[in-house]
Amino acid sequence: MIALKWTKESKYIITTFVEEHTHALVSPNKQHLIRSNREVGEKVKITLFNFHRASIGTSDAYRFLRVGLGGFENVGCTLRDLQNYHGKLRCLIKSSDAQMFVDQLSRKALANPAFYFDYIIDEKGRLVHAFWADATCRKNYAHFGDLVSFDSTYSTNEYNMIFTPFTGINHHKANVLFGAALLSNEKIDSYTWLFKTFLNAMGGVEPAVIITDEDASMKIAIQNVFLTSVHRLCMWHILRKVPDKVGPNLKEDDDFHASLSLCVWSCETPEEFEDRWARIMIQYGLKNHEWFAGRFDIRSSWVPAYFRDIPLSGLLRTTSRSESANSYFSRFIGFKHALVEFWLRFDTALEDQRHKELEANNVTLHTTPILKTSWGMEKHGSELFTHEVFEEFQQELLAAREYCVFESMQKDGDLKIMRVADNSKKVRLVQLNTSTMFTSCSCMLFGTHGIPCRHIIHALRSAKIDELPSMYVLRRFRKDCKRESVLSADGILLEERANSPVNPVLQKLISDTSNKIESLFVQAKNSLDAMQILRDGVFALGDRISDMIPAKELSRTKEFEDFLGCPIPMQVEIHPPNDIRSKGRIKRIKGHADKGRQQNKNEQRKKKVLQPRRCSTCKKNLKEKCTDMHAGQP
Repeated sequence: MIALKWTKESKYIITTFVEEHTHALVSPNKQHLIRSNREVGEKVKITLFNFHRASIGTSDAYRFLRVGLGGFENVGCTLRDLQNYHGKLRCLIKSSDAQMFVDQLSRKALANPAFYFDYIIDEKGRLVHAFWADATCRKNYAHFGDLVSFDSTYSTNEYNMIFTPFTGINHHKANVLFGAALLSNEKIDSYTWLFKTFLNAMGGVEPAVIITDEDASMKIAIQNVFLTSVHRLCMWHILRKVPDKVGPNLKEDDDFHASLSLCVWSCETPEEFEDRWARIMIQYGLKNHEWFAGRFDIRSSWVPAYFRDIPLSGLLRTTSRSESANSYFSRFIGFKHALVEFWLRFDTALEDQRHKELEANNVTLHTTPILKTSWGMEKHGSELFTHEVFEEFQQELLAAREYCVFESMQKDGDLKIMRVADNSKKVRLVQLNTSTMFTSCSCMLFGTHGIPCRHIIHALRSAKIDELPSMYVLRRFRKDCKRESVLSADGILLEERANSPVNPVLQKLISDTSNKIESLFVQAKNSLDAMQILRDGVFALGDRISDMIPAKELSRTKEFEDFLGCPIPMQVEIHPPNDIRSKGRIKRIKGHADKGRQQNKNEQRKKKVLQPRRCSTCKKNLKEKCTDMHAGQP
């Protein structure tokens, strides 16, 4: 260690020298790591904020900067610097997080009366519950609200509030959001408030079917609020527990899982299911298994064979609603986010979902699916159904052509009674009224899935009918399903309003300019002369713009407000909730994978021996007791 002093004679003199604390100078490849050379610059901040808006983490943002700027040494800071900068955001908004979240959603409701928002605070002013549904959510419910899936298995913020989305199935057979909530607990009163609030937002119209996971409190609340709805349990939530409920041998037994899946999904009658279930329990030694016995006792609540009479209940099979929604939101929303950060990520997820629907609409309306027969019924279906639904209809139509044959046919006036066999080795009973074109089939595919089955198509074809009767084209599956306007119960038009603070003309200029500069950079980056021209031109433009609009140095608070899209309030009336773990998380039974991970962590913790912190210079003495580091100091 050396200390220098500048003299009046314009010379340096050495005032202190400690040989033990002498070390080599920082090498050139480490100079960018010196604290004085590190700073979170404007480009780095913008990139960080954009990545977080897109639900991409800080580490990925840092790696992206490394690639874009040609190396970590050109980023200007370390990953830890970037993480600390983002951490300061959470420190700044910690006490006002709930207030900002409520203010953000309240402003949306004020800007558009079709945005529904409600919340509850406790006697201490802490946020307890919140529910919201924008205009598009409510319009979606008006079109597709006959079937609702409700999931309460997400914990997505630093307060462990439970994120509970209401989802359904749109005309493209994709998930669509009806509304969402944050709950601080899973008590009966909490679910009761939420379900009543949801119904109020949807004009008091109950769904025909509501699908949930197993939860006693939720079940009671549903019985108290949804008086006409049929409540069923989600098959995915039940079946995904199977590997943790059986021993290690059955867990890896593909034949067992295939047999169980076939039993649950393929049985068409309760008698068929019960017979096959009993044989599986005996074959695999599970006859006295408590968990499987419990699932059998509630079989009418989750096995499809018991609710084939419920319209469109079969839609749950085409795609597991809860599995699909769970996987989808988990890609955008993680743990330990502040509420305002959660809202940014939720908004991104919702925008992504709706853009995918827009893409599907564009494909459906402006492209024609490939026809595989010369049947007029196929062409007619392609003109009416969305592409996703038409593909399923086309499969049934092809099966009708390839496999269906009449075993017998009887006629009683306008009624034709036919026995139709297909490749499943089952014979179906089809009844066709030739005057009304009403047809029924014992396979019940149309009732459960909303698609005419191969047996009905075969019967219609035999009756020389080339177009689908209107009764077999459900409104919810048509291409033009969502074209008409929808009003809420109180007469509000359920349409979104443009609320972007940026003028669309200015936004187009920003996009064009950014793309052009990026294109020029790619074009010139391999030429020294070209890069010099580009640099000089950009710097010259920068000087002109600075003369026109003087640069303003934003405070850190203002930077964070711009990122979050809302001001940080001076006064706070609504406080963040306590850190309350959901009831489901406390009682969750750990599986083999969880236990293995926990065991590894415990073993690593035992092996780890804490080492005392040594002086970073002499490497000998304890840091807090090192006297050498002060040697020679005045």
